This record gives sequence, C-alpha cells and structure tokens, in this order.
Amino acid sequence: MDFVRSIVRYYHWPLICLFQFAIIACASPDSAPTSEMATATGETATLSWNANSEPDLQGYKIYLATTSGGYGAPITTLPLDVTSYTVTGLETSTTYFFSVTAYNSSGAESSFSNEVTKTIL
Repeated sequence: MDFVRSIVRYYHWPLICLFQFAIIACASPDSAPTSEMATATGETATLSWNANSEPDLQGYKIYLATTSGGYGAPITTLPLDVTSYTVTGLETSTTYFFSVTAYNSSGAESSFSNEVTKTIL
C-alpha cells in the first residue's frame, strides 16, 4: 500500500472531464467525484484530462464500467501526448462510468481518477 501511495503522490492524478458539445461533468483529484445526467444526441462520450508532467510518464489508461467502480481491464492505453479520447458504441438507456489512470515506464499505475458518468437516453 505504501508503494501505491508513493506512485499516487509522484504521478499526479489525471484530471478527467466528460464533454457533450460543452462540458457536462469535470472531476479533479482534489474535488469530490462529479456525476451528471446528460441527454445524449449520439452514442459517444469524449473524455479529456490535464496532461501529467512527470518525467517518467509513459501514458494513460481509460476505464469504462456500467457500475460505479466496477472497472475491469482498460478499454484503451494512450501515449503521454494524448489527453482526450472518444468512446463510441455506447448503448441507450445505460449509465456509463469513466476513470483514467497514468502509468510510468516501469508499468506502475496511479490510482483511478475521480469518476465521471454519462447516461445515454
């Protein structure tokens, strides 16, 4: 557990935002998780976060679940210069939960960012 805490301190929490034409929800590591219900016009969600400036950063992992905190394997792994990602193929009448982690060259991964949600109506 001390190793995880040191990674979290060293690799700042990635900030994650959920967009639909404008910002719908934005969670930062210093705030309580933000949850918004949104009327979707499409079946996509665009996630965006602030870049991590740590020198050993290798990239980010995006997680998606249909229950809060129910993350399995990441849906994608992105290089360090990418700070947004569009998730496609989302189903109507479903609430989705998203989170981002940062990882370093040794493969050590930060804790999950604050969770954001999007409901496809």
